[in-house]
Amino acid sequence: MARIRQLPESLANKIAAGEVVQRPESIVKELVENSLDAGATSIAVAVRAAGKALVMVADNGGGMDEEDARISFNRHATSKIAAAEDLDRILTLGFRGEALAAIASVAQVELRTRRAEDELGTLVRVENGMVLEVGRTACERGTTILVRNLFFSVPARRKFLKSNATEFKHIVETMQRFALCRPDVSFTLSDDDTLVLNAPAGTMEDRIRSLYNAEFMNGLIPFDAVGDGVRVHGYIGRPNFARRSRGDQFLFLNGRSITSRLLSHAVYLGYEHLTDAGSYPPYILFIDIDPERVDVNVHPTKQEVKFDDESSIYDLLLEGTRRALAAHNLTPSMTMPSNTSGGESAESVLAALRFALPGYDRPETLPTRPPSSTPPSTERGAGYDRPAPQQRSAGGLIGRDTLAQLFGGGQGAEVPEENVGGGGGLAGSGETIEQEVRPVGQGAESPEAERHGIWQVHNKYILSQIRSGVMIVDQHVAHERILYERALATMKQAMPMSQQLLFPLDLKLSPTDFALVREIAPQLASLGFDIALDRGTDRVTVMGVPNDVRPGQEGAILNELLDQYRDYQQVGATDQQDLVAASFACRASIKAGDRLSEPEMLNLIEQLFATSMPYVCPHGRPIVIRIDLAELDRRFGRTS
Repeated sequence: MARIRQLPESLANKIAAGEVVQRPESIVKELVENSLDAGATSIAVAVRAAGKALVMVADNGGGMDEEDARISFNRHATSKIAAAEDLDRILTLGFRGEALAAIASVAQVELRTRRAEDELGTLVRVENGMVLEVGRTACERGTTILVRNLFFSVPARRKFLKSNATEFKHIVETMQRFALCRPDVSFTLSDDDTLVLNAPAGTMEDRIRSLYNAEFMNGLIPFDAVGDGVRVHGYIGRPNFARRSRGDQFLFLNGRSITSRLLSHAVYLGYEHLTDAGSYPPYILFIDIDPERVDVNVHPTKQEVKFDDESSIYDLLLEGTRRALAAHNLTPSMTMPSNTSGGESAESVLAALRFALPGYDRPETLPTRPPSSTPPSTERGAGYDRPAPQQRSAGGLIGRDTLAQLFGGGQGAEVPEENVGGGGGLAGSGETIEQEVRPVGQGAESPEAERHGIWQVHNKYILSQIRSGVMIVDQHVAHERILYERALATMKQAMPMSQQLLFPLDLKLSPTDFALVREIAPQLASLGFDIALDRGTDRVTVMGVPNDVRPGQEGAILNELLDQYRDYQQVGATDQQDLVAASFACRASIKAGDRLSEPEMLNLIEQLFATSMPYVCPHGRPIVIRIDLAELDRRFGRTS
């Protein structure tokens, strides 16, 4: 008996479908691409149960006759290419002829199509890869395809689909890419009879405004760069519109949405020193290039491509980004003081010391600190609640009594070994920090703050003297740990504490952001967000927010939370509750640059050591670093 056998065509189609049809979004992508290749100017997509029960794509394209409609369900049947040479000049979105065969092998498909010159159209019904019916029917010009019961014949694949909200979010993201790529085509997307996306045909500016809003459009600047047979045009965002995720970065090649980490890095590098680390400016860029210079047949989803000279396109994007920013006066300039000695003079060093240290006394001939450079005082709180005196946080490790011993009280106090860290670097559990005794002042504006044993360094770090040396706390990640554990506790106890807004906040979100809010709506509600969704307009109304959200930051916190959530998803985290809690904590916490009063610093440290893990933030960054006195002595060469 031969051990190698030819697989039946139906089984081969199911295997091949695994590369083409991964989820309902794959069906939407393949069918919309076919509609665009057919010359459609209006495409309507409707889904039920996020595409698991039904995906319908209707267009007004050229349509097919009966013979073409029947053949279209065969594997490798296509009108896009006819010879091997055609692979070198692919300008259509589809070309392999696999999509309809793959879809029909794992779902129930019904196709209705009619050409303009035909009185009646053609009906084809296919199930499990088998043609069940071919006949004549009355229908509109163009093609309508209905795909029902996805993976009904391969239930093992159906088990791996995500929730309806997650699957629908992927569909929205794909439709948004199509809408941005082809502003000359009208797109609609409906979910269970609710219109979710409505993008009428128009200019690129009109399309951006319909998907986002006028503010987003105003935050974009034109981009146009021409190189060796390549043109890149579109829009890039102003630096202050950078977000924490890459969700608003779109790259299109000859009308096809692509992904390229290298080309994305070129745009990112063009913003050097203009955006914070980990912030990504939005862009919508179109690359026009001779199709012979690019290979799109390198990945099943056709998202990745290969260029004959990718480095030249990288340079074109990099220089084009810098020129566009410079043309709008967005490139920073810096003048360096002349110094004939090749180094800093003693006077400039002393002046710098006087500027940085107001108490540093030197001769009056030195320049004084400019009054305008003094950071303004603020009455705003640090965004966290201060417990009443003598109160010990629930489940905490250190209370206010202990804090009084740590930073004052007249006698030394030793913190329990399991509570705080030590060593010459990052604090870790199992070590002891012995605090040095210092009297603590009562006012935030005490003129002798150096006596209190706690200082804020560059409005970023909290420095405290302890008996064994010094302890440095990153104020942002410390508050992030506090809010993270508080958020998790709130969500698990199902007792959200929400502050209602006097005037509800109306926000227009992009389709992808709106879909993400729908996906994580239960977690947002358990955290304390009171949000109403208007599914027909991509608008949300925020009526309440968690208590830890600072006034005036309600809309920004929600948008930043969504960006941070996407970032955490990309690194593989899957627990939605934990993701929402970590995202909220990161975006709602105090930031580097926020000035804190002395009571706020003491309160922050108290609440930090009341958490279950005060040494690292939710995503692993260190919070506390201790430098031993012995290490300081060694660095300065002291022997006693």
